[in-house]
Amino acid sequence: MARKPKAKKKKRKAGGGGGGSQGPVKGFRPGKAPPELKRQQARSQLGGDAGWAQKQAVDAVAGRSPEEVQAMVRKWMVAFLVVGVLLAVAGAFLYQWSVVAGVIVHVVTAALLVLGYRLRKQGHRLVEMSESLQ
Repeated sequence: MARKPKAKKKKRKAGGGGGGSQGPVKGFRPGKAPPELKRQQARSQLGGDAGWAQKQAVDAVAGRSPEEVQAMVRKWMVAFLVVGVLLAVAGAFLYQWSVVAGVIVHVVTAALLVLGYRLRKQGHRLVEMSESLQ
Protein backbone atom coordinates (compact mmCIF):
# COMPACT_ATOMS: atom_id res chain seq x y z
CA MET A 1 0.00 0.00 0.00
CA ALA A 2 1.27 3.37 -0.95
CA ARG A 3 0.94 6.30 1.39
CA LYS A 4 -0.48 9.59 0.29
CA PRO A 5 1.85 12.53 0.70
CA LYS A 6 0.68 15.00 3.34
CA ALA A 7 -0.40 18.39 2.14
CA LYS A 8 1.84 21.21 3.29
CA LYS A 9 0.23 24.00 5.27
CA LYS A 10 0.76 27.56 4.20
CA LYS A 11 2.66 29.71 6.64
CA ARG A 12 0.94 32.92 7.57
CA LYS A 13 2.71 36.22 7.64
CA ALA A 14 3.08 38.11 10.91
CA GLY A 15 0.31 40.55 9.98
CA GLY A 16 -2.33 37.85 9.95
CA GLY A 17 -2.92 37.89 6.24
CA GLY A 18 -4.47 40.46 3.95
CA GLY A 19 -7.39 42.72 4.54
CA GLY A 20 -5.78 45.13 7.00
CA SER A 21 -8.42 44.75 9.71
CA GLN A 22 -7.39 43.20 12.99
CA GLY A 23 -9.61 41.36 15.35
CA PRO A 24 -10.35 42.81 18.76
CA VAL A 25 -7.38 43.22 21.07
CA LYS A 26 -7.91 41.56 24.44
CA GLY A 27 -8.25 44.07 27.28
CA PHE A 28 -8.50 47.11 25.00
CA ARG A 29 -11.68 49.09 24.52
CA PRO A 30 -11.91 51.79 21.90
CA GLY A 31 -11.52 55.20 23.52
CA LYS A 32 -9.91 53.83 26.70
CA ALA A 33 -6.23 52.98 26.91
CA PRO A 34 -5.12 49.99 28.98
CA PRO A 35 -3.56 50.78 32.39
CA GLU A 36 -0.11 49.63 31.25
CA LEU A 37 -0.15 52.15 28.42
CA LYS A 38 -1.27 54.91 30.77
CA ARG A 39 1.57 54.06 33.17
CA GLN A 40 4.11 54.21 30.35
CA GLN A 41 2.77 57.58 29.19
CA ALA A 42 2.83 58.92 32.75
CA ARG A 43 6.42 57.74 33.27
CA SER A 44 7.51 59.42 30.05
CA GLN A 45 5.94 62.72 31.23
CA LEU A 46 7.72 62.44 34.58
CA GLY A 47 11.24 62.86 33.24
CA GLY A 48 14.54 61.20 34.02
CA ASP A 49 15.43 63.20 37.14
CA ALA A 50 12.40 62.01 39.14
CA GLY A 51 13.06 60.12 42.34
CA TRP A 52 12.03 56.60 43.21
CA ALA A 53 9.11 57.77 45.38
CA GLN A 54 7.71 59.93 42.56
CA LYS A 55 7.88 57.04 40.11
CA GLN A 56 6.10 54.75 42.58
CA ALA A 57 3.40 57.36 43.19
CA VAL A 58 2.79 57.73 39.46
CA ASP A 59 2.62 53.95 39.06
CA ALA A 60 0.12 53.75 41.93
CA VAL A 61 -2.33 56.30 40.50
CA ALA A 62 -1.87 55.91 36.74
CA GLY A 63 -4.88 54.34 35.08
CA ARG A 64 -7.19 54.88 38.07
CA SER A 65 -10.01 57.31 38.49
CA PRO A 66 -9.79 59.99 41.20
CA GLU A 67 -12.53 58.19 43.14
CA GLU A 68 -10.53 54.95 43.08
CA VAL A 69 -7.41 56.77 44.27
CA GLN A 70 -9.34 58.47 47.08
CA ALA A 71 -10.77 55.11 48.19
CA MET A 72 -7.28 53.56 48.05
CA VAL A 73 -5.83 56.36 50.19
CA ARG A 74 -8.67 55.98 52.70
CA LYS A 75 -8.11 52.21 52.95
CA TRP A 76 -4.37 52.65 53.47
CA MET A 77 -4.92 55.29 56.16
CA VAL A 78 -7.31 53.03 58.05
CA ALA A 79 -4.93 50.08 57.68
CA PHE A 80 -1.99 52.12 59.04
CA LEU A 81 -4.09 53.29 61.98
CA VAL A 82 -5.42 49.82 62.86
CA VAL A 83 -2.01 48.16 62.60
CA GLY A 84 -0.45 51.00 64.59
CA VAL A 85 -2.97 50.62 67.42
CA LEU A 86 -2.54 46.84 67.47
CA LEU A 87 1.24 47.17 67.58
CA ALA A 88 1.02 49.74 70.37
CA VAL A 89 -1.06 47.33 72.47
CA ALA A 90 1.27 44.45 71.63
CA GLY A 91 4.25 46.61 72.58
CA ALA A 92 2.71 47.35 75.96
CA PHE A 93 2.38 43.62 76.62
CA LEU A 94 5.91 43.01 75.34
CA TYR A 95 7.35 45.28 78.05
CA GLN A 96 6.48 42.55 80.55
CA TRP A 97 8.56 40.05 78.60
CA SER A 98 11.42 42.24 77.33
CA VAL A 99 11.94 45.99 77.44
CA VAL A 100 13.99 45.89 74.24
CA ALA A 101 11.20 44.10 72.33
CA GLY A 102 8.65 46.62 73.61
CA VAL A 103 10.80 49.56 72.52
CA ILE A 104 11.36 48.05 69.06
CA VAL A 105 7.65 47.45 68.55
CA HIS A 106 6.83 50.99 69.67
CA VAL A 107 9.41 52.44 67.26
CA VAL A 108 7.81 50.48 64.42
CA THR A 109 4.40 51.70 65.61
CA ALA A 110 5.58 55.31 65.56
CA ALA A 111 6.94 54.86 62.02
CA LEU A 112 3.61 53.42 60.83
CA LEU A 113 1.63 56.23 62.40
CA VAL A 114 3.94 58.83 60.81
CA LEU A 115 3.47 57.15 57.42
CA GLY A 116 -0.29 57.23 57.92
CA TYR A 117 -0.14 60.92 58.84
CA ARG A 118 1.94 61.73 55.75
CA LEU A 119 -0.45 59.77 53.55
CA ARG A 120 -3.37 61.69 55.05
CA LYS A 121 -1.69 65.03 54.34
CA GLN A 122 -0.66 64.11 50.79
CA GLY A 123 -3.75 62.11 49.78
CA HIS A 124 -5.37 65.04 48.01
CA ARG A 125 -2.22 65.48 45.92
CA LEU A 126 -2.45 61.86 44.77
CA VAL A 127 -6.06 62.47 43.74
CA GLU A 128 -5.00 65.58 41.82
CA MET A 129 -2.23 63.58 40.16
CA SER A 130 -4.70 60.92 39.02
CA GLU A 131 -6.92 63.67 37.56
CA SER A 132 -4.00 65.12 35.61
CA LEU A 133 -2.94 61.71 34.27
CA GLN A 134 -6.34 60.93 32.78
